[in-house]
Amino acid sequence: MRQGRYFQAAGGEGKTLSEAIDRYIRDILPGLKDSRHRETHLNWWKGEIGEKELKHVNAALLSECRDKLKSTPFKFGKQEKLRSEATVNRYVAALSPVLAAASNEWGWMQDNPCQRIRRGAESKGRTRFLSDSERKALLDACDKATDTPELKIIVLLALTTGGRRGEISGLRWQDVDLKRQRVIFVEPKNGETRAAPLVGPALDAMKEWSKVRPLDATAYVFPGRTDKTKDKPLDFERPWQTALKRANIQDFRFHDLRHTAASYLAMNGAGLRELADILGHKTLAMVQRYSHLTQDHKAAVVERMTNAIFN
Repeated sequence: MRQGRYFQAAGGEGKTLSEAIDRYIRDILPGLKDSRHRETHLNWWKGEIGEKELKHVNAALLSECRDKLKSTPFKFGKQEKLRSEATVNRYVAALSPVLAAASNEWGWMQDNPCQRIRRGAESKGRTRFLSDSERKALLDACDKATDTPELKIIVLLALTTGGRRGEISGLRWQDVDLKRQRVIFVEPKNGETRAAPLVGPALDAMKEWSKVRPLDATAYVFPGRTDKTKDKPLDFERPWQTALKRANIQDFRFHDLRHTAASYLAMNGAGLRELADILGHKTLAMVQRYSHLTQDHKAAVVERMTNAIFN
């Protein structure tokens, strides 16, 4: 590298970013978790600077693209929104292994300029719960989604297990044990697994769903609907947004169902360690946001004990 410019190795003369991305998608991406989202991010890079030869792909160019991505609104239903710092970081993170492979494995570049890109500061996140009335309205709206009957099952799984969207979408029948009443979630990003109890309405719904879906062990529990997508997880974003609108629920994302599940657990006696185990978090810091709920529960327990003793 000289004067901020990344020169190609001899084998990469004339190679473009699109060629590098295409090779990565063909040869490497299929073996990785969460490949669908990564490919979406990579296709954005192709559309922006795919025609650039790799010798011209440097940190300055990538930073310019990153800033454009951050400042350009995108369509979200009928609204326009800006991407969060976390989302922009994911786009850069998707490109980095492509350029790493181009430099370390294929000999097309001498270095990976993504390593020089400043990542945006990510917020610690929010905690949005469903109220009791919102939960009822949402489930009622899911009942009306007759074109996507599995939507209610998906929502019930999220509310009762705290499963992530990718974990629930990626469920295969081999991960579902109706007799032992549990599901095995596979975390899309790292492939780690955890067991979650399958109880109540979610168990009942899954039993009914198993009667109308083929129980091929490797088949997705919630597969796509068309010939092109039947071997992929169902994309339920549109019916999900329709259900939210029908239920008149504002400022709510699918991931907030996970927060709602955690809040229910905390308010019904689960401690932070139990929350971490159930939700698949490695540290208690990840569930610290629910600590006030567990403290409220402890206070209620002590109050009941005190009343029983002294009254």
